[in-house]
Amino acid sequence: MAFISVMLMVLCLVVLSETTEPLCSPFNYEEKLLEKMVRNEFKMEQALKRIDDFEVLLLRTNRKIQGAIGTLKEIEARLDSKLSMSSIGATYIRWGRSSCPHSNNSLVYHGFAAGTHYSSSGGAADYQCLPVEPELETVVTRADYISNIYQSEYLTHGATGLSSLANHEVPCAVCFTNVSSTIMIPARKTCYIGWKLEYRGFLMTERDNHANNKQYVCVDKEPEAAPGSNAAYTNSVWLGFVFPTCGTLKCPPYNSASALACVVCSKL
Repeated sequence: MAFISVMLMVLCLVVLSETTEPLCSPFNYEEKLLEKMVRNEFKMEQALKRIDDFEVLLLRTNRKIQGAIGTLKEIEARLDSKLSMSSIGATYIRWGRSSCPHSNNSLVYHGFAAGTHYSSSGGAADYQCLPVEPELETVVTRADYISNIYQSEYLTHGATGLSSLANHEVPCAVCFTNVSSTIMIPARKTCYIGWKLEYRGFLMTERDNHANNKQYVCVDKEPEAAPGSNAAYTNSVWLGFVFPTCGTLKCPPYNSASALACVVCSKL
């Protein structure tokens, strides 16, 4: 190292002897190196400042993105809520009650069961849930050939359960639920796996020795009388228990001494 320094000094003396301006010094190399280090340090500080500025910008951008995501989730939740209350879903009739069984169901309307008179050989075979606030059509006030509809009553006379409802009018409720489908299953008290119970009850229909046939409906297991109902005998449309007939049905598992149950189930 000492030898190198001596050689540098000799070289500088030679150069100085040929020019009036000093071109180098014993510490020229160190000065240049220091100058370069200073410049690199300055560049490093500038780069670090740019990184700091970028981090601030990135943080602000991330906050904006998170805010946008939150807004999108809120919009999605609102849309889901609106869709759940829109046409996507299914309806069913809860016979024997004027309200829907679950809080996530919405009541479309409530009313009372009605149908064709039991002695009629014609007319309709299904029960209708007539609303308590009808909107009557006044254009047609008479016709030569008509079908009359009557309010239905419980045919539970002498039964070991629900006999107090005999002759009382039958309420009903049309319920909407945000599922894909609903089904009424006779002779069951529980739904099959994968289905949700909406309500359970008793399978009921018109008395089988009457002239007019009716469909089977599931009347809630805890039925009530329609508002304003009384036990006056009107002898019009009936809803009575259904018992299995052994010999045609296998007993067991069926039993002619047990009225058939039913469930209304829904599926997403």
